[in-house]
Amino acid sequence: MNQLLIFFFGAVLGSFFYTLAVRFVNGSFAENKYKALFGSSKCPKCGHRINPVFLIPIVGLIILRGKCRECGGSISKIYPLMEILFGVLSCFIYYKLSLSIYSIIIFLIIGVSIAVSIVDIKILAIPNSLIIVFILLSVYPVILNDSLKDNLYGFLLMGLFFAAVLLIFPGSFGGGDVKFAAAIGILLGFDLSIVALETALIVGSLIGVIYAVKSRKGFRIRMPFAPFLSAGLFVSLLYGRDILLVYYRIFY
Repeated sequence: MNQLLIFFFGAVLGSFFYTLAVRFVNGSFAENKYKALFGSSKCPKCGHRINPVFLIPIVGLIILRGKCRECGGSISKIYPLMEILFGVLSCFIYYKLSLSIYSIIIFLIIGVSIAVSIVDIKILAIPNSLIIVFILLSVYPVILNDSLKDNLYGFLLMGLFFAAVLLIFPGSFGGGDVKFAAAIGILLGFDLSIVALETALIVGSLIGVIYAVKSRKGFRIRMPFAPFLSAGLFVSLLYGRDILLVYYRIFY
């Protein structure tokens, strides 16, 4: 029963985070931040307000048979996929960290990072407001870590690394990538930031090579890097300590 409730909790927030990302992409926040954040959900095709009953994760889509009740337009399959993703993610975090304020905060942090990734994939930009939310959520874990110096070193490592690459190779990253990386460094501290950085660079390089070859556009392409930073964040938060122990055993 606990797992089911946790899955449902994650699915509800998954729907919220994805909707949040979509509203950043379509410019709703630029028009009215309050309405974009708390406004009711509407069908993107006919603009009709969706009944809250049909917003129940997964169940609502099944009841509607994947179509808007008013105009009959197809509902994007990404919504239930994101709900399932976040539901599974919440169960996984519960399994790894148990249920606590800390684990809930970590789930929200990862949720914001996924929203950042979606926006970056869609428009190659990272909203400052989402980075601010990320930093605010990081306050509690940073306090628990009880080592502000370590968090500062993480900030410097991530921020200066991407800033240096951007200066040496203009256009390789965006300013949003630098700020997002620095925010991740504040949260993780120095050692875990190394794990996050390595993960992001390895995954990003592999995906970049595959994309460059398949698209035949070569390596002079700009790719959204927030998804790779988010992957590094996820690995570091849940497996970082284990990876560091392996490092210590090999090199010390």
